Amino acid sequence: MTDKNENKVYDRPVMVDPPSGWKYGFPKLYDQTKEEGTMLEWLVRKGYPQSEIDRYEGQFYCSFWHPEDE
Repeated sequence: MTDKNENKVYDRPVMVDPPSGWKYGFPKLYDQTKEEGTMLEWLVRKGYPQSEIDRYEGQFYCSFWHPEDE
């Protein structure tokens, strides 16, 4: 599993919505300051199937937004 943005620092928590995320309870709030590992690892810990990530063969993208922007 690779995460091109694994070193990206988000200055505040963001909502994360992976492809078909609604099936697995997404979007969910991601706070990099409180989580260990990469965002992809976090997605799997939060219930998103690794098989869905693998399906995209390195071209996996999520939607992001700040909750206060809603």
